[in-house]
Amino acid sequence: MVERTKYRTVVISDVHLGAPHSKLEEVTDFLNSIDCERLILAGDIIDGWQLSISDDQWDERKSMFCRAVFRISQRNKAKVIYVAGNHDDFLDAIIPCELFGISIVSKYILESGDKRYVVIHGHAFDSITAQFRWISKLGDVAYNLLIKFNNWWNRHRQAVGKETYSFSKVIKQKVKQAVNYISGFETDLSDYAKSVGCDGIICGHIHRAEDKMLKGGIRYLNSGDWVESKTALLEDFEGNWSIYRYQK
Repeated sequence: MVERTKYRTVVISDVHLGAPHSKLEEVTDFLNSIDCERLILAGDIIDGWQLSISDDQWDERKSMFCRAVFRISQRNKAKVIYVAGNHDDFLDAIIPCELFGISIVSKYILESGDKRYVVIHGHAFDSITAQFRWISKLGDVAYNLLIKFNNWWNRHRQAVGKETYSFSKVIKQKVKQAVNYISGFETDLSDYAKSVGCDGIICGHIHRAEDKMLKGGIRYLNSGDWVESKTALLEDFEGNWSIYRYQK
């Protein structure tokens, strides 16, 4: 029998299933290694933007990821919550609903110890994504091209004995930081958490795992992504949160 690490809550986001550089094997391996009472899929799990323009067929990698999610749902009757994001906005038409034991929502209130957290994807507080969707789609194409170049560049670096380097990750973070500054992303998140009576906010979207305090004593937790960072958020049975980084 496989021994799995047990958690109260696991949060993943930004898997981007359907995108060419989604780390499906890694996220599937991670999900198969854990048990939890509550699995939160915090948006952009399925990349509807990429699936709509891709010629790729559904393959075993995608099926294995879906089976890993369903196994968690079936084991110990774990609760699975799918919080829709911007790349999976095709779900907006059916929210809220339950499919195959998975609750699909736009936001979720989570009780953790004596604290309350609101879980959203976060795109609604990114002014570029919210107001200029065409720029976001153009940026998505550019990001995938940059990752493709980055993979070629790193193969060359490894061939000459050098460490890998992620241009795409650095550039995306710089762009996201600029967007945050322009839109007041974190300030808006803090204000929103307070407006719904919560002590903290959990989201994805930025593709950067984070755990810090915002103004007004609001705790900000970001689950990162499974395109480059390969990170998740974990809550133990005492209500302690940590960032998980896949190392294999």
